[in-house]
Amino acid sequence: MTPQDLRHLAPPEPMEIILDAAEQMRPGDSLAWVLPHHPAPLLPLLEKAGLLYRFELSGDGGVVLILSRP
Repeated sequence: MTPQDLRHLAPPEPMEIILDAAEQMRPGDSLAWVLPHHPAPLLPLLEKAGLLYRFELSGDGGVVLILSRP
């Protein structure tokens, strides 16, 4: 899975892209995005939707959000 880099977009566009993609996810799906920082306002929305998430460092100053639907 290659993460989509959203660091070039202005807020709230990255959050909207992630939430739109999350709505389309089926059980067992995983998606990933590169972000400039931890998206704190997004996390409660992901939890409310029943999604699992984790973060990895991107190696170039960003973070990779990995989202999955159990």
